[in-house]
Amino acid sequence: MKSFKYIFGILTLCMVGSAQAQEPETSELYLLLKSKDSLLFDAAFNKCDVDTMESLFTEDFEFYHDKGGFTEGREAFLKPTRENCEKRDTSAPQYSKRILIDGSLEVYPLKKDGEIYGAVQHGVHRFEFLNDKNEYQKGDVAKFTHVWMLIDGSWKIKRELSYNHHLMENEASAQEIPVSDNILDKYEGNYKSLQAGEVQIKKDNGKLLLITEKMQATLYPKTENTFFMKERAVEFKFIASGNGNIEKMQIIENNAVVDEAQRE
Repeated sequence: MKSFKYIFGILTLCMVGSAQAQEPETSELYLLLKSKDSLLFDAAFNKCDVDTMESLFTEDFEFYHDKGGFTEGREAFLKPTRENCEKRDTSAPQYSKRILIDGSLEVYPLKKDGEIYGAVQHGVHRFEFLNDKNEYQKGDVAKFTHVWMLIDGSWKIKRELSYNHHLMENEASAQEIPVSDNILDKYEGNYKSLQAGEVQIKKDNGKLLLITEKMQATLYPKTENTFFMKERAVEFKFIASGNGNIEKMQIIENNAVVDEAQRE
């Protein structure tokens, strides 16, 4: 309950902060935290620089994501990034890009007895993902909120919220159809993807539930063997072998296969 009260408090602060409380874009604090934001996402998306990322979070860091759930602790948050960076081909283009929406960044100082001890940073960003043709295509847009703390002269993020993920345009318009439990039963099981790692598919009230280490998503039936997400224009197509058993799941964006998960 304490965590939910904390989140509510942060969101309320962002929504009702007055113009007087917001830092002007020319202020030293605004520019400093804007540079820290750039440093963080450059380290995460461009350079796989986990050491820099680690220096920007407190040890008791907490991450709240509206699709991926709650992560407690700096090391738990950084572990998947470390593992992905170890597998990454440094000569290959980065799989995804983060782009800050111009004019969206806001900074609100936090003070006690007139002294700044932290700040709330709020903004909107969007993402692009590399398809099988090595072309970047538009992905989600989302809001983010960082709670920065000034600790021994260094700025570190203590809490991060990532929420309101949705497509910028051309949102999925597929219609959900009813399918039988017998059909859904065929797709249940464990799969393995180069990009997502271990993937579990479970039946869930006439739909499928996709579970990975980082996220959980509901898949809605479009046809008997193709399912879609409502949050993003992504489809999942189950492919059967000659004997009729499901052998893999294709992940499709913009009519192109961007990943495959082999059934284990």
